[in-house]
Amino acid sequence: MNFKYNKKNAKCMWCKRTENPHPDFLHETIPTKIFVSMLGREIELCFNCYEEEKKKSNSNDINFKKNLDLRFEAMKILKF
Repeated sequence: MNFKYNKKNAKCMWCKRTENPHPDFLHETIPTKIFVSMLGREIELCFNCYEEEKKKSNSNDINFKKNLDLRFEAMKILKF
């Protein structure tokens, strides 16, 4: 899995982080990757949020891409 480092305007859509939380890389933006959901949404996630969503998908036996849509819809309802 290739996450993009030093991307200008990098921002995780789930946790809203923009800066790298790792103490050795505080001067860099957060590494992110854009995933395409089941409905075709482009969702930019940091590595940590990706790992959490992957874990949820596996434990609930839900397709990762479908899980992205479910989370996106919940966040939209909550206006997060």
